[in-house]
Amino acid sequence: MNADFISQIPHEWYWLFLFVSVFIENIFPPYPGDTVVVFAGYIAGMGHLKFSHLLISIISGNLLSATVMYYFGLEIMEFMSNRLKNEKLIKIFSRKGLESTHKWFERYGFWAVVFSRFSAGIRFFVAIIAGMVRMHISIFLFAFLIATILWNSILVYGGYVLGKNWNQLLKYIQLYSGLVAVIIITVLAIFSIQYYFKSKNK
Repeated sequence: MNADFISQIPHEWYWLFLFVSVFIENIFPPYPGDTVVVFAGYIAGMGHLKFSHLLISIISGNLLSATVMYYFGLEIMEFMSNRLKNEKLIKIFSRKGLESTHKWFERYGFWAVVFSRFSAGIRFFVAIIAGMVRMHISIFLFAFLIATILWNSILVYGGYVLGKNWNQLLKYIQLYSGLVAVIIITVLAIFSIQYYFKSKNK
């Protein structure tokens, strides 16, 4: 993108686009929000965007979308508890399973939220589950805030340092995302196999 063209864009449009991008990414993980953040780091390095404004846009967009997904999970739980009597649904979301998840979140929920921010696919589900098990909203948002600052600082700094070569960082992000996906699938497969054999032996 031409530097002269970038310099002519009003700063407010940068803030708005960045805010909307990080908001959408948390609700629709396939959206390339991280790419926008890295590019914003490049723009800040050119002097066309203040770091303070950049961070405000990123943090506010992330926290708002996280809050939306949290309450979406809360509403799902309320809907299931108060209105649904479907036996098939009850089997899928068994009371025992929900109680186990609730206990797990009470012990590891804070760190689960923190680490989930480093993978778009994971944080999408963790935010919903946090709402479903009624994790305290202030603890959830505090954990999400810490993770947001850590992860996006890496992206912004990468874009700032690499300059015109900012898109090189995206290759490493894609490699990292692929590795995380493989680890998640492997862990889920192991738990699924263990659950299957436990159920079969009962």
